Amino acid sequence: MEAVERALTDALAERLGELWEQTGDDGLGRVVAGLSLDESPEAPRLEDLPPQEHFDWINTALMQCFQRTGDSQVFALLYELNEASFGQAIRSRVRRTFTRVDERDVLQEVFLNIYRYPHRFVAERADAFRNWGHRIALNTLSRFLKLESRRRRTQVFDEAIGEHVDEREVTPLRRAADAEQHRAIDRAFLIYLNLYLVHFRELTEREQQALTRVEVEGWSYRDTAAELGISVANLKMVIFRARRKIYRGMSRTMAELEAEAQRAVAAGRRARGAVSPTSTAGAGAEEVVS
Repeated sequence: MEAVERALTDALAERLGELWEQTGDDGLGRVVAGLSLDESPEAPRLEDLPPQEHFDWINTALMQCFQRTGDSQVFALLYELNEASFGQAIRSRVRRTFTRVDERDVLQEVFLNIYRYPHRFVAERADAFRNWGHRIALNTLSRFLKLESRRRRTQVFDEAIGEHVDEREVTPLRRAADAEQHRAIDRAFLIYLNLYLVHFRELTEREQQALTRVEVEGWSYRDTAAELGISVANLKMVIFRARRKIYRGMSRTMAELEAEAQRAVAAGRRARGAVSPTSTAGAGAEEVVS
Protein backbone atom coordinates (compact mmCIF):
# COMPACT_ATOMS: atom_id res chain seq x y z
CA MET A 1 0.00 0.00 0.00
CA GLU A 2 2.89 2.38 0.76
CA ALA A 3 4.28 1.79 -2.74
CA VAL A 4 0.87 2.66 -4.20
CA GLU A 5 0.67 5.88 -2.19
CA ARG A 6 4.18 6.87 -3.31
CA ALA A 7 3.16 6.32 -6.95
CA LEU A 8 0.24 8.79 -6.71
CA THR A 9 2.39 11.90 -7.13
CA ASP A 10 2.11 15.23 -8.95
CA ALA A 11 4.66 13.89 -11.46
CA LEU A 12 2.32 11.03 -12.34
CA ALA A 13 -0.59 13.45 -12.74
CA GLU A 14 1.49 15.53 -15.14
CA ARG A 15 2.47 12.51 -17.21
CA LEU A 16 -1.15 11.45 -17.42
CA GLY A 17 -2.03 14.95 -18.59
CA GLU A 18 0.64 14.81 -21.28
CA LEU A 19 -0.58 11.42 -22.50
CA TRP A 20 -4.17 12.64 -22.58
CA GLU A 21 -3.14 15.66 -24.65
CA GLN A 22 -1.17 13.35 -26.94
CA THR A 23 -3.85 10.68 -27.43
CA GLY A 24 -7.11 12.56 -26.85
CA ASP A 25 -8.51 9.46 -25.11
CA ASP A 26 -11.78 10.18 -23.25
CA GLY A 27 -11.15 7.63 -20.47
CA LEU A 28 -7.72 9.05 -19.76
CA GLY A 29 -9.27 12.50 -19.79
CA ARG A 30 -11.67 11.47 -17.03
CA VAL A 31 -8.78 10.26 -14.87
CA VAL A 32 -6.87 13.49 -15.47
CA ALA A 33 -9.99 15.36 -14.35
CA GLY A 34 -10.07 13.30 -11.14
CA LEU A 35 -12.89 11.00 -12.23
CA SER A 36 -13.06 7.23 -12.59
CA LEU A 37 -14.33 5.37 -15.64
CA ASP A 38 -17.55 4.77 -13.73
CA GLU A 39 -19.85 7.40 -15.23
CA SER A 40 -22.72 6.92 -12.78
CA PRO A 41 -23.73 10.15 -10.98
CA GLU A 42 -23.02 8.71 -7.52
CA ALA A 43 -19.46 7.61 -8.40
CA PRO A 44 -16.95 9.32 -6.05
CA ARG A 45 -13.96 11.32 -7.26
CA LEU A 46 -10.61 9.56 -7.37
CA GLU A 47 -9.13 11.51 -4.46
CA ASP A 48 -12.00 10.30 -2.27
CA LEU A 49 -11.19 6.64 -2.96
CA PRO A 50 -8.70 4.43 -1.07
CA PRO A 51 -5.19 4.69 -2.61
CA GLN A 52 -5.29 1.17 -4.09
CA GLU A 53 -8.62 1.78 -5.85
CA HIS A 54 -7.40 5.19 -7.07
CA PHE A 55 -4.24 3.52 -8.45
CA ASP A 56 -6.32 0.71 -10.02
CA TRP A 57 -8.48 3.19 -11.94
CA ILE A 58 -5.35 4.87 -13.33
CA ASN A 59 -3.95 1.55 -14.57
CA THR A 60 -7.27 0.45 -16.00
CA ALA A 61 -7.67 3.77 -17.84
CA LEU A 62 -4.11 3.51 -19.20
CA MET A 63 -4.75 -0.03 -20.45
CA GLN A 64 -8.00 1.02 -22.08
CA CYS A 65 -6.19 3.96 -23.73
CA PHE A 66 -3.48 1.62 -25.06
CA GLN A 67 -6.19 -0.75 -26.30
CA ARG A 68 -7.79 2.10 -28.26
CA THR A 69 -4.70 3.96 -29.49
CA GLY A 70 -1.73 1.56 -29.36
CA ASP A 71 0.39 4.47 -28.09
CA SER A 72 3.81 3.19 -26.98
CA GLN A 73 4.28 5.91 -24.36
CA VAL A 74 1.02 4.90 -22.69
CA PHE A 75 2.27 1.31 -22.53
CA ALA A 76 5.64 2.49 -21.18
CA LEU A 77 3.93 4.25 -18.25
CA LEU A 78 1.77 1.19 -17.63
CA TYR A 79 4.95 -0.90 -17.46
CA GLU A 80 6.66 1.53 -15.07
CA LEU A 81 3.69 1.57 -12.69
CA ASN A 82 3.26 -2.22 -12.53
CA GLU A 83 6.70 -3.73 -13.08
CA ALA A 84 7.51 -3.93 -9.37
CA SER A 85 4.21 -5.49 -8.22
CA PHE A 86 4.11 -8.00 -11.07
CA GLY A 87 7.76 -8.89 -10.51
CA GLN A 88 7.20 -9.43 -6.79
CA ALA A 89 4.25 -11.74 -7.43
CA ILE A 90 6.28 -13.79 -9.94
CA ARG A 91 9.34 -14.00 -7.64
CA SER A 92 7.31 -15.25 -4.69
CA ARG A 93 5.82 -18.06 -6.78
CA VAL A 94 9.09 -19.00 -8.48
CA ARG A 95 10.86 -19.37 -5.13
CA ARG A 96 8.24 -21.86 -3.97
CA THR A 97 8.84 -24.07 -7.02
CA PHE A 98 12.61 -24.58 -6.47
CA THR A 99 13.30 -24.33 -10.21
CA ARG A 100 15.81 -22.37 -12.25
CA VAL A 101 13.15 -20.31 -14.04
CA ASP A 102 14.36 -16.72 -14.42
CA GLU A 103 11.63 -14.44 -13.09
CA ARG A 104 12.95 -11.59 -15.28
CA ASP A 105 12.24 -13.65 -18.40
CA VAL A 106 8.75 -14.40 -17.09
CA LEU A 107 8.09 -10.71 -16.36
CA GLN A 108 9.24 -9.71 -19.84
CA GLU A 109 6.98 -12.33 -21.41
CA VAL A 110 4.03 -11.14 -19.30
CA PHE A 111 4.23 -7.58 -20.58
CA LEU A 112 4.88 -8.85 -24.09
CA ASN A 113 1.58 -10.76 -23.89
CA ILE A 114 -0.19 -7.67 -22.54
CA TYR A 115 1.23 -5.73 -25.50
CA ARG A 116 0.15 -8.40 -27.98
CA TYR A 117 -3.43 -8.97 -26.80
CA PRO A 118 -4.93 -5.64 -25.66
CA HIS A 119 -8.17 -6.48 -27.48
CA ARG A 120 -8.91 -9.09 -24.79
CA PHE A 121 -9.00 -6.49 -22.03
CA VAL A 122 -12.33 -5.28 -20.63
CA ALA A 123 -12.30 -2.11 -18.48
CA GLU A 124 -15.38 -2.99 -16.47
CA ARG A 125 -14.20 -2.08 -12.96
CA ALA A 126 -11.34 -0.42 -11.08
CA ASP A 127 -9.22 -3.55 -10.59
CA ALA A 128 -9.81 -4.83 -14.14
CA PHE A 129 -6.19 -4.38 -15.23
CA ARG A 130 -4.70 -5.69 -11.98
CA ASN A 131 -6.77 -8.89 -12.10
CA TRP A 132 -6.32 -9.38 -15.86
CA GLY A 133 -2.58 -8.73 -15.68
CA HIS A 134 -2.03 -11.11 -12.79
CA ARG A 135 -3.97 -13.84 -14.59
CA ILE A 136 -1.63 -13.39 -17.54
CA ALA A 137 1.33 -13.57 -15.13
CA LEU A 138 0.08 -16.86 -13.64
CA ASN A 139 -0.55 -18.41 -17.05
CA THR A 140 2.84 -17.27 -18.35
CA LEU A 141 4.66 -18.63 -15.31
CA SER A 142 2.79 -21.91 -15.66
CA ARG A 143 4.07 -22.28 -19.23
CA PHE A 144 7.64 -21.53 -18.13
CA LEU A 145 7.42 -24.13 -15.36
CA LYS A 146 6.08 -26.77 -17.76
CA LEU A 147 8.91 -26.09 -20.21
CA GLU A 148 11.46 -26.29 -17.40
CA SER A 149 9.99 -29.55 -16.16
CA ARG A 150 10.06 -31.02 -19.68
CA ARG A 151 13.65 -29.87 -20.17
CA ARG A 152 14.76 -31.49 -16.93
CA ARG A 153 13.09 -34.79 -17.82
CA THR A 154 14.63 -35.01 -21.30
CA GLN A 155 18.10 -33.74 -20.42
CA VAL A 156 20.79 -36.42 -20.66
CA PHE A 157 23.75 -36.11 -18.33
CA ASP A 158 27.13 -37.31 -19.48
CA GLU A 159 28.72 -39.16 -16.56
CA ALA A 160 32.17 -38.17 -17.76
CA ILE A 161 31.32 -34.49 -17.32
CA GLY A 162 31.16 -34.81 -13.56
CA GLU A 163 29.23 -31.94 -12.06
CA HIS A 164 26.41 -30.15 -13.86
CA VAL A 165 27.23 -26.78 -15.39
CA ASP A 166 25.16 -23.90 -14.07
CA GLU A 167 23.48 -22.37 -17.11
CA ARG A 168 23.05 -19.09 -15.26
CA GLU A 169 26.82 -18.67 -14.83
CA VAL A 170 28.18 -15.52 -16.45
CA THR A 171 30.73 -16.74 -19.00
CA PRO A 172 33.57 -14.54 -20.33
CA LEU A 173 31.75 -14.32 -23.67
CA ARG A 174 28.53 -13.17 -22.03
CA ARG A 175 30.46 -10.75 -19.82
CA ALA A 176 32.11 -9.21 -22.89
CA ALA A 177 28.79 -8.94 -24.69
CA ASP A 178 27.17 -7.32 -21.65
CA ALA A 179 30.05 -4.84 -21.36
CA GLU A 180 29.70 -3.88 -25.03
CA GLN A 181 25.96 -3.44 -24.61
CA HIS A 182 26.48 -1.25 -21.54
CA ARG A 183 28.95 0.92 -23.46
CA ALA A 184 26.42 1.35 -26.27
CA ILE A 185 23.72 2.30 -23.76
CA ASP A 186 26.07 4.79 -22.09
CA ARG A 187 26.85 6.41 -25.45
CA ALA A 188 23.15 6.65 -26.33
CA PHE A 189 22.41 8.14 -22.91
CA LEU A 190 25.11 10.79 -23.37
CA ILE A 191 23.67 11.70 -26.77
CA TYR A 192 20.22 12.17 -25.24
CA LEU A 193 21.64 14.22 -22.38
CA ASN A 194 23.44 16.51 -24.81
CA LEU A 195 20.28 16.90 -26.90
CA TYR A 196 18.31 17.67 -23.75
CA LEU A 197 20.86 20.34 -22.75
CA VAL A 198 20.76 21.94 -26.21
CA HIS A 199 16.98 22.34 -26.12
CA PHE A 200 16.92 23.19 -22.41
CA ARG A 201 19.01 26.27 -23.25
CA GLU A 202 16.32 27.36 -25.70
CA LEU A 203 13.74 27.71 -22.90
CA THR A 204 12.93 30.98 -21.22
CA GLU A 205 14.75 31.85 -18.00
CA ARG A 206 11.63 31.13 -15.92
CA GLU A 207 11.11 27.74 -17.56
CA GLN A 208 14.75 26.81 -16.98
CA GLN A 209 14.53 27.84 -13.34
CA ALA A 210 11.29 25.92 -12.79
CA LEU A 211 12.65 22.70 -14.30
CA THR A 212 15.94 23.04 -12.40
CA ARG A 213 14.24 23.52 -9.04
CA VAL A 214 11.72 20.68 -9.46
CA GLU A 215 13.56 18.06 -11.52
CA VAL A 216 17.19 18.60 -10.51
CA GLU A 217 17.17 20.05 -7.02
CA GLY A 218 14.02 18.26 -5.85
CA TRP A 219 12.10 21.32 -4.65
CA SER A 220 8.40 21.00 -3.99
CA TYR A 221 5.93 22.68 -6.32
CA ARG A 222 4.82 24.94 -3.49
CA ASP A 223 8.34 26.25 -2.73
CA THR A 224 9.22 26.64 -6.42
CA ALA A 225 6.00 28.54 -7.11
CA ALA A 226 6.71 30.84 -4.16
CA GLU A 227 10.21 31.61 -5.45
CA LEU A 228 8.93 32.36 -8.96
CA GLY A 229 6.02 34.40 -7.62
CA ILE A 230 3.31 32.36 -9.34
CA SER A 231 0.60 29.95 -8.25
CA VAL A 232 1.16 26.20 -8.07
CA ALA A 233 -1.29 25.70 -10.95
CA ASN A 234 0.63 28.16 -13.13
CA LEU A 235 3.92 26.49 -12.19
CA LYS A 236 2.59 23.12 -13.34
CA MET A 237 1.61 24.66 -16.66
CA VAL A 238 5.07 26.26 -17.02
CA ILE A 239 6.76 22.90 -16.38
CA PHE A 240 4.37 21.08 -18.68
CA ARG A 241 5.03 23.48 -21.57
CA ALA A 242 8.78 23.42 -20.96
CA ARG A 243 8.84 19.64 -21.12
CA ARG A 244 6.80 19.70 -24.31
CA LYS A 245 9.24 22.16 -25.90
CA ILE A 246 12.20 19.95 -25.01
CA TYR A 247 10.44 16.80 -26.17
CA ARG A 248 9.43 18.31 -29.51
CA GLY A 249 12.86 19.82 -30.03
CA MET A 250 14.63 16.53 -29.32
CA SER A 251 12.23 14.65 -31.60
CA ARG A 252 12.86 17.13 -34.40
CA THR A 253 16.65 16.93 -33.98
CA MET A 254 16.61 13.11 -33.87
CA ALA A 255 14.54 13.03 -37.06
CA GLU A 256 17.03 15.36 -38.76
CA LEU A 257 19.97 13.22 -37.63
CA GLU A 258 18.26 10.06 -38.86
CA ALA A 259 17.51 11.66 -42.24
CA GLU A 260 21.12 12.81 -42.54
CA ALA A 261 22.36 9.30 -41.73
CA GLN A 262 20.07 7.80 -44.36
CA ARG A 263 21.36 10.27 -46.95
CA ALA A 264 24.93 9.32 -46.06
CA VAL A 265 24.13 5.61 -46.45
CA ALA A 266 22.44 6.23 -49.81
CA ALA A 267 25.42 8.27 -51.00
CA GLY A 268 27.77 5.48 -49.96
CA ARG A 269 25.72 2.92 -51.90
CA ARG A 270 25.76 5.11 -54.99
CA ALA A 271 29.52 5.52 -54.69
CA ARG A 272 30.04 1.76 -54.38
CA GLY A 273 27.76 1.18 -57.36
CA ALA A 274 29.82 3.57 -59.47
CA VAL A 275 32.98 1.48 -58.94
CA SER A 276 31.37 -1.98 -58.90
CA PRO A 277 33.32 -4.98 -60.33
CA THR A 278 30.91 -5.17 -63.27
CA SER A 279 31.52 -1.59 -64.35
CA THR A 280 35.30 -2.01 -63.88
CA ALA A 281 35.33 -5.19 -65.99
CA GLY A 282 33.35 -3.44 -68.74
CA ALA A 283 35.81 -0.58 -68.82
CA GLY A 284 38.70 -3.03 -69.18
CA ALA A 285 36.99 -4.80 -72.06
CA GLU A 286 36.53 -1.49 -73.89
CA GLU A 287 40.24 -0.76 -73.56
CA VAL A 288 41.14 -4.17 -75.06
CA VAL A 289 38.81 -3.68 -78.00
CA SER A 290 40.17 -0.23 -78.66
